[in-house]
Amino acid sequence: MVFDIVSIGNINIDLSFRLGSVPREDSEVLSDDFMLSQGGSAANLAFAASRLGLKVVMLGCVGDDKFGKEGVEELEGEGVDCSVVRRVKGARTGAVCILVDRQGRRSMVAFRGANESLASALDGGIPETGIVHLSNVSRAVLRKVLGTRKGYRISLDPGGGVKELVVGSLVGLDLLLLNEKECTALTGLPLAKGAELLAKRVGTVVVKRGREGVYSARGEELYCQPSFDVRAVDTTGAGDAFDAGFLFGTLRGREMEECLSLGQAVAGMKIGGFGARSNLPSRQKLVRFLEEHHLAKYCPEM
Repeated sequence: MVFDIVSIGNINIDLSFRLGSVPREDSEVLSDDFMLSQGGSAANLAFAASRLGLKVVMLGCVGDDKFGKEGVEELEGEGVDCSVVRRVKGARTGAVCILVDRQGRRSMVAFRGANESLASALDGGIPETGIVHLSNVSRAVLRKVLGTRKGYRISLDPGGGVKELVVGSLVGLDLLLLNEKECTALTGLPLAKGAELLAKRVGTVVVKRGREGVYSARGEELYCQPSFDVRAVDTTGAGDAFDAGFLFGTLRGREMEECLSLGQAVAGMKIGGFGARSNLPSRQKLVRFLEEHHLAKYCPEM
């Protein structure tokens, strides 16, 4: 089977708390809400892309515990192929504690657990696909994927893994999807100059800026688009949601402006719900959202 996307990276369990404020040292605050749910950037991307109707396979690692079993079951329930997910004996599934304030902003504490075995999970090879997307992976994993390219395009959202990277380590990527802080961390430059530098080494660079919209550079072409005016309940997973929408457009051969709008729309819908996978749209719901925002021309085919 030929897939649209192979999603490589973390599979986690998320413990999310909604708070009025983050507690200081030796203090306690009450949570407005709590959720135990499945997460992990790569798993979130796989879930969101499959819900849009793409054929997706997840390549990652879980522990031999109930959270790993439930994580795989949820992905499979959404149509994601998990045949190459590795269950690591004696390991615990990765976990993230997420603190979300009333403006939808978040802070996180992560435990990698079975995700530490991701590099060895690549030894079985990468399934045939159009795009390989890596989310928050180590430099070793990125190097391994770049070294085994077999005709597919390679996309990276560095996330927390950006601290291991340098600009030179990105050579060979077709798509780089990152936020503004990550762009600055990589280049030491402000937005426009940083994106321009990265675009000299990567096919397409997309910088996600939250409420400020999105900025993209591809060769000499520059794009800047505002975000949708929606209320943010929880921004957890918004970047993964954007990536799913953007890759959906890319795989369908859409122009850059359309791909950015599709990414913005999926992310805009997602942040209206609490949790990394809340409010992720089906293709039908995405069409309705675009029509409501007078962007019917960007609607994906049904």
